[in-house]
Amino acid sequence: PVRMESQIVRDSVLHLAGVLDAKMGGPTENPNAAAGRRRSMYFTQSRDARNAFVAMFDDADIQRCYRRTASIVPQQALAMANSRLTLEMSRLLSERIVEQPPAASNDQAAFVRNSFELLLARQPTETELAECQATLKLLAVALKDKSDAGVRGRAALVHALLNHNDFVTIR
Repeated sequence: PVRMESQIVRDSVLHLAGVLDAKMGGPTENPNAAAGRRRSMYFTQSRDARNAFVAMFDDADIQRCYRRTASIVPQQALAMANSRLTLEMSRLLSERIVEQPPAASNDQAAFVRNSFELLLARQPTETELAECQATLKLLAVALKDKSDAGVRGRAALVHALLNHNDFVTIR
């Protein structure tokens, strides 16, 4: 098993949410552009202008002939948990999963299974399925005052799966 490279993590999150701009060629982009949806390989490579999310996951070092060092540090988990990118894409991704057959909008088990299949490329164990369904119920109760409680709950579950080690690990 090996961890995904920084650009692959970012591009995977965008691709799964359905917003990755896969257009080939063209000018480089500012790596700190908040609305940027182009593939990470089109970021301007500079010592001064680096995307904080990509830099956290062992970005190629331009001062060392673009070599990468492999590390697993707590800040990587915090970047996945707290970045605007993963939070925004979790909501978009949960909306895409709801539309997948079988209709996951009303069936929590189907939503959990579809989420695991799409994000982790495997089905949940019975324990994971039960825990995820229980979490969705708890979130529905906690967010009952919100008009979009179901959407927020599903987005929170997707966000948790994006933070799962299996998401960033290639086997």
